Amino acid sequence: MTSAVIVDAVRTPIGRRGGALKDVRPDDLAAHVLRAIVERTGIKPALVEDVVLGCVTQTDEQGTNIARIAALVAGFPESVPGTSVNRQCGSGQQAVNFAAMEVLAGASDVAIAGGVESMTRVPMGSDMGALNDKLLAKYEVVPQGISADLIADKYKITREQMDEFSLWSHRKAVKAIDEGRFRDEIVPVPVLDEAGSKRLFET
Repeated sequence: MTSAVIVDAVRTPIGRRGGALKDVRPDDLAAHVLRAIVERTGIKPALVEDVVLGCVTQTDEQGTNIARIAALVAGFPESVPGTSVNRQCGSGQQAVNFAAMEVLAGASDVAIAGGVESMTRVPMGSDMGALNDKLLAKYEVVPQGISADLIADKYKITREQMDEFSLWSHRKAVKAIDEGRFRDEIVPVPVLDEAGSKRLFET
């Protein structure tokens, strides 16, 4: 039976809204990662049989099939196809699932999967239109913040518990960064600082 394996994985640093990555297009970010993964693994881009990228807000700079565009921007040959997936917050994971399915089905031997999103350059919700009235009649559709409050009430999770968990998680992340635990997976991105000087954004 055919197996699907993850050969390597890389990512860009994570930036905050309006932060270090604010001037970098999302398709350029994705292309940066695509170039890095073929360079690290030593595989020729022409051997890649599909590029699958998850992206929630597929409009503006993230529209027009960002997976295909990123592959071309990365310098992959035109023979390499790309497809973009939207499963909301699980889009990147779904992209990996689809790529694995291709391999397991024997449709591809080599596929690259991941996710891309720039909420600075393409704000969350900017692709949303009016919801169907039938959906609104059946479900109470509310913003995510209110949804979080409703879930907390349902499962008796206090604000203090959430704050404690958040602080614990952030401290773990800072400790991991300080110890260099993400060094092998992060591909630094060239950016301009506030003075207009070039630097590498690494975390």
